[in-house]
Amino acid sequence: MKTTSKCSRRAIALLIFASGLLLASLVAILFLARQSSSTHYNLSYLLWKGGLKGYEPSVALPGMIHDHGYRQKMIGSSLSEFEARFPSTFYEVKTPPPIAKPGQRYFINDYHQAQREDGGFGFVWYAVFEEGRLVELDISKG
Repeated sequence: MKTTSKCSRRAIALLIFASGLLLASLVAILFLARQSSSTHYNLSYLLWKGGLKGYEPSVALPGMIHDHGYRQKMIGSSLSEFEARFPSTFYEVKTPPPIAKPGQRYFINDYHQAQREDGGFGFVWYAVFEEGRLVELDISKG
């Protein structure tokens, strides 16, 4: 009866472990790829958030709804960094709301898309900047 060497058993165990890890990774990728674009754990959103995929408003904005941690991470970004992260998405509000402090600048996403049929607004993303830095990024639910 032939016995396998200690080195061979270690190589077999390593191969089994690597195969299991690869299988688990593939299952995780398939799970993430099949998620709705409105979740913050879908593959497209995670790739965008990590800087590995280009910006798509239909993926990024819905994904951020439940990703409070990412929105908090954005606090302190400069206006130019913010605009690079969200190109052609946010527009400056010309008449700041009554609650605005002196020197604050308000930006919202495309209000034409957020406008409801009755003339009001559904939810709209807004960003508030003070002294050129983002101090708030959230959703106003109208």
